[in-house]
Amino acid sequence: MQASSELIFALSGVITGIILGILGYRLLSRNHRESNLMQQKLLESERQVEELKARMGTHLLDAHQHIDTLRTTADQLEHQLAHEARYWQLNDEKLQRLNLSDVVNRDAPASNVLNASESTLKSGVPRDYADGKNGTLSEDFGLKEREQAPQPPRY
Repeated sequence: MQASSELIFALSGVITGIILGILGYRLLSRNHRESNLMQQKLLESERQVEELKARMGTHLLDAHQHIDTLRTTADQLEHQLAHEARYWQLNDEKLQRLNLSDVVNRDAPASNVLNASESTLKSGVPRDYADGKNGTLSEDFGLKEREQAPQPPRY
């Protein structure tokens, strides 16, 4: 009986090991398949993002080229208008400003930035401080005194 009980224990151990191996393989292979599937989806989405980036780059370049052609066309139209105005000897202020701005735009594009900053200073940039001693605004700073509305004449 001793030999048969050892044989039974050995066979039951082998069968149990096979069953546990099959169950483990099934569980691990599902997780492995799912992870492979997720990795494949990730790679596919990264490829799509790269395609979108490439298409966006070409789109931006095309838009830039269109804008450049529009600028050159607008410049040509301005030159043609100025030439026609000189031909017809029109002395309109708008046309003179067009000619002056055309000369200024060619000569100094950086001066536009300086002119813009000077114009904002001249127009009165709002200040968040007062001219007083403590430097803060009071509650009623800049508010006008309430004037009573004029009374209508009584007859």
